[in-house]
Amino acid sequence: MKQHSQSVNRFTCALISSLSLASLASAQAPIEVGFLWHMHQPIYFPYESILQTQANNRYSFSVVDVHNQRFGPYNGWPRDAIQLGLGLPNLGAQVSFTGSLIENLNVLKNAGVNGGMWNNWDAPYDQARQWNTSLGNPRLDLVAFGYHHPLMPLLDEQDIRMQIKLHKHVYAQAWAGATPYSKGIFPAENAFATRIIPALVAEGIEWALVDNIHFDRACIGYPHTDASNLYAPNKADQINPDPSLNGGAWVQLNNLWAPSRVSAPFGYQPANVQHVNPNTGAITRMIAVPAARYEGNEDGRGGYGAFLYGTVMDQYRQYNTNPQRPMYVVLHHDGDNYGGGSEGYYHSNFQNMVNWDAGTANYNVSTTQDYLERFPVPQDALIHVEPGSWAGADNGDPEFKKWLGDPNAQGWSPDRNSWAVMTAAKNRVFTADAAQPATNLQNVMTGAGTNTEKAWHFLLCGQASDYWYWDGTEVWDSNVTRACNQAVQFADPVVNSVLGVETVPPNVFVPQRNPYNPGGLEFGQTQPSDFEVWTYAYDVNGLTSVTLKWRIDNDGFNPLSSIDNETYAGGAEVGAWNSVAMTSSDVAPPANILSPTYRALKYSAMVTGQTSKLIDYYVEATDSRGNIQKTDIQHVWVGQNAPPPSQAVVITPNPAQAGQSVTIQYDPAGGPLASAPQVHIHYGFNNWASVISPDPAMSWNMAEEVWTITVPVSATATQLDIVFNNNAGTWDNNAGADWHFTVENSVPPPGFVMDGIRDASSIELASNAAGTMKLWADLQGDVLYVATNDAGEGNDHFLFLADVPGALGNAPWAKAGQVAGWDAFLADENSNDYEGWFDAVGTREAITGANGGVLEGTINLREEFGGTMPEVIYLAAAAYGNNDASALVPTMQAPAFVANNGNIEGNEYYMLDLSIFNPPPDCDGDTNGDSIVNGADLSVLLSTFGQNVAPGSGADFNGDGVVNGADLSVLLGRFGQACK
Repeated sequence: MKQHSQSVNRFTCALISSLSLASLASAQAPIEVGFLWHMHQPIYFPYESILQTQANNRYSFSVVDVHNQRFGPYNGWPRDAIQLGLGLPNLGAQVSFTGSLIENLNVLKNAGVNGGMWNNWDAPYDQARQWNTSLGNPRLDLVAFGYHHPLMPLLDEQDIRMQIKLHKHVYAQAWAGATPYSKGIFPAENAFATRIIPALVAEGIEWALVDNIHFDRACIGYPHTDASNLYAPNKADQINPDPSLNGGAWVQLNNLWAPSRVSAPFGYQPANVQHVNPNTGAITRMIAVPAARYEGNEDGRGGYGAFLYGTVMDQYRQYNTNPQRPMYVVLHHDGDNYGGGSEGYYHSNFQNMVNWDAGTANYNVSTTQDYLERFPVPQDALIHVEPGSWAGADNGDPEFKKWLGDPNAQGWSPDRNSWAVMTAAKNRVFTADAAQPATNLQNVMTGAGTNTEKAWHFLLCGQASDYWYWDGTEVWDSNVTRACNQAVQFADPVVNSVLGVETVPPNVFVPQRNPYNPGGLEFGQTQPSDFEVWTYAYDVNGLTSVTLKWRIDNDGFNPLSSIDNETYAGGAEVGAWNSVAMTSSDVAPPANILSPTYRALKYSAMVTGQTSKLIDYYVEATDSRGNIQKTDIQHVWVGQNAPPPSQAVVITPNPAQAGQSVTIQYDPAGGPLASAPQVHIHYGFNNWASVISPDPAMSWNMAEEVWTITVPVSATATQLDIVFNNNAGTWDNNAGADWHFTVENSVPPPGFVMDGIRDASSIELASNAAGTMKLWADLQGDVLYVATNDAGEGNDHFLFLADVPGALGNAPWAKAGQVAGWDAFLADENSNDYEGWFDAVGTREAITGANGGVLEGTINLREEFGGTMPEVIYLAAAAYGNNDASALVPTMQAPAFVANNGNIEGNEYYMLDLSIFNPPPDCDGDTNGDSIVNGADLSVLLSTFGQNVAPGSGADFNGDGVVNGADLSVLLGRFGQACK
């Protein structure tokens, strides 16, 4: 009776729980879902048309083919996708379409390329723009953008505004007579900083998409992990309250790549952000719309199906409890690359998404404009966002290092050189514009008109972020200098006419600092508290001084409710300014870089002797005519040089012993969990290579005033990794350093040897016709091992993995042709010996050997496929030429090609039945030792059925000493199987 009673109680509790959850779900507003598809191609060589660049052979690949391969995204596919959802009230998408791409497509159209394939390329966009939502907003919102894809946070208000003005101009030409210019913007590379707000608002922009990790990192209590491939945020940016203490939580997402926790609902709610004019204190506000970092990245793999919409979003849906401000999950990614630019994404997968949306009350797809009109952002919903960009650009750090790379051992950085050249050129063009303003945007766009208009034409082109992004290859590193040299050629006659009377202040590049976290941690390394501030500065009349100004905040916190830290005048919350003269230096460009006509010098100064302080700083530059430029005020928290190691955690024994238990004591005093009523331990092994889940609850030791727990140590562990939390979003991670302890007597784990040499246990699955390109695989548990020839012989090599090959889409790495949709791929680049997994979710490893070796990789299939171990997978190995737009090498496919058409079709993958790696079952059921369970064994069992026998003998397969129904079940379960 007791057992029955417990079963009833368990059923009743589960039923009540499910009914409660159902009631809760029905009471919640749906999560809103949005899309942003980004379309862009640059002017590949300043300033040539795309056909001139092709004819001049500037690149090793065809720049025309790069566009032709993306005909679908640049023509009708986005229209097709939106048309599938016309029956839904708010469905639509935002599309960012650069001016340079419009320019290139018009050149191809006017030249009749490929029989006129680009004729009327703009018509499908125009059609979709005129379809309205139920609120009358465009279903296809062509959002604002900078004409030449500029990285706005590193520019000034004047050139940001000119980039947008020029985009408005070409927009009106491309789509004349349709709806007005968008109220929103997707900044290039999703790069945002509050300093660009005045420029955006001045151009009529009301909202901007901002990658939501920069919402989260600006919160107190953010649970940083170095696994995010970002260093810890600086405490000066952590102004927003801890979401987990204000009705939300820090949620660890599963079934997609998401190394850091996300905040819900905070990180998915549009909010106001502001800029304070440092001279006047005037405040300019706009709305930051959070773009979902991890979900958008995953949607870019191929859309619905590749990204498990409901499975992922259900993990935070319980926090969507405010019907006036429901969560808004914006899936943002390139619309013309990889899976997110494929035919399947915009058609079959999008149709499946529409069906999902129509069939659930829990989610609603909406344009951003519809969302903001239905759910206006309250005036008091004011937050701070950290500077930064999206995950696709080296994870989007707050210093924009993808476009501002550190110098090498000789002090050379092509990125920094380009900013030095751009700073000088901008000052000369700004000076020309003050004397002879550019008034005709058509001239600026075409390079005609006055000298100033021609100068702007080239300067704006030189700000294409592509020219910084593609370091070290082709002509990219000289393109900024090339454009700036062209710009100043036209600016100089105007500048020279006003040198004695001009009033334009110097141009000063956005000040940078090193280290970013002075006195704190960057990837586990303690940084010195003394830090350098550096910049580039230039003026046509020369500089008389460049000065670093800095002051100390009185209480160490900069609340949004006060502007004392944001103005030069300051107030009661800050101290007086200190002045440090900045010294100049220069690094000459190497011989292979185009020489600039003008180049700004680097200026730097140190802030020393400060610890545990919040510091404001800016740079002031004065030219020989007394014109002064002051940069915006920036903020930095300076920590201790070498914080003492935390004694909060003690383990016994120490060192811990592999395969045994360890007792862990945690003293929360003085930490973020000091008042927690319950503490959980989050622990793992070998630098978090494996993590125990769920987090066990610890016990309170009243006598010692510590939390304690005893846990087993993995037999393969060499390090024990520990942090703590209250199971409600508040964490103690030792100020970002975590706690790590040595483990002794570890047993090396079984596994694959990653050394660039094929593991002997792997089997050959396929090869090309000549037998020179191989495909190998093996499986241990959930871990798949794959290998193919390395890329040391002149080509880039790829190994594609799919649960089922999808629709044909663009080949990866901007290669020519198409590939049937993959879930992940392993790649090896010939030119720089770089190898790795891409589009992958599961735990993975990759390495390549010397020439003649192999490219080998491992990946956890269960993690890759959302917790389910597939029975069958598909693999294909192939080689492409080393450069962008290079074709597939048909003789280097494994399996060999079926059709020699430059594509890898779905039927050219190898179908691998993973059961071939399973060992034969043990021989329970085999009574006569012939290694097969068959009728002979059944006869033995039946002849002794019901008899007592020696345990484990004869047909007693379960060892209980009697042949009965239990043994018959074992035999029948193995009947007809071979065994060992």
